[in-house]
Amino acid sequence: MVKLLKKIVVHSISRRSVVKILDVACSSKMSRVLIKPYIRLYKVNQQEIQHPKYYRSLKDFFVRDISPTLRPIDQGADVVVSPVDGTIADLGFASQDRIILAKNNTYSIAELLCNQTTGEFNGGFYLNIYLSPKNYHRIHMPFGARAIKHKYVPGKVFPVNNLGVSTIKDLFVKNKRTCTIFETQAGFKFALVKVGALGVGKIVSNYQEGEWLPKGAEIGRFEFGSTVILLFQKGMFIPEETLQPNMEIKMGQRIGKFKG
Repeated sequence: MVKLLKKIVVHSISRRSVVKILDVACSSKMSRVLIKPYIRLYKVNQQEIQHPKYYRSLKDFFVRDISPTLRPIDQGADVVVSPVDGTIADLGFASQDRIILAKNNTYSIAELLCNQTTGEFNGGFYLNIYLSPKNYHRIHMPFGARAIKHKYVPGKVFPVNNLGVSTIKDLFVKNKRTCTIFETQAGFKFALVKVGALGVGKIVSNYQEGEWLPKGAEIGRFEFGSTVILLFQKGMFIPEETLQPNMEIKMGQRIGKFKG
C-alpha cells in the first residue's frame, strides 16, 4: 500500500500541467519572496551567493552563478574534475553493457546514451551525481574535449531524489535528458548525461557538436532538480580511490585521471 501511494504521489506531481504551473510560478517576480525561506529550508551556503534582492525570481536564484575563485579547477594535465556540485549517488564499472545507477537498478548503456555509442563504454567507469536544491546548478567541462555527438531526448520529469528513484523503475531513461559524447585530444572518450527532473523548465547546453571545450568551461545548467551521469571509455580512466556513495563533491574537484 505504501509503495502504491508513493507511485501515485510521484506521478501526480510529475504531470505536465503541474510542472508548467511550477515553472511559471517560480519564474514570476512575486516568487522573489520565496528566496530567503528557500535558503533557510535547504541550508544554502550564503557565503556563495549575492544578496537575495539581486535575483529577479526564485528560478533566477536557482540558476545563480558563483565566483570562479570559489571553485578552483584542478589543472593537472591528465586530471579529470567533477563537472558539478553534488552528492555521489552511485559509482562503479559497467558490466555487460549495463550500469547500476541507484538502488540496484541497472540501465543499458546504449539506452541511457540515446543509442549513440557502440561497446567502447562497456567496462568503463561511471559516476552518478545528484544535485540537491541547495547546490550550484551550472555544469562545467570535466576535461578538455570536443563534443562529437549530442542528442536531446524529451521525456518525463519524475523527481530524481530518493522518492523518485525508489519508486519509478528505469527513471533515468524515462526522464528528459541530453546525452553528449566527448573525445579528448588523445582520443579518449567520455559521455556526460544531463537528466532533468521535477520542476526543470529547461536543460540548457551551451555548445554544439564539433565544438572544442576546455576543462572547467561552463557548458550548461539545470532549472530545478537534476542529475549528471559521467561514463568513461573502458581502460582509459583511473578514478580517485576516495570516491564513494553519499560523498559530497564540488565542481572542479579532482575525481580521477586519464591514463598517460
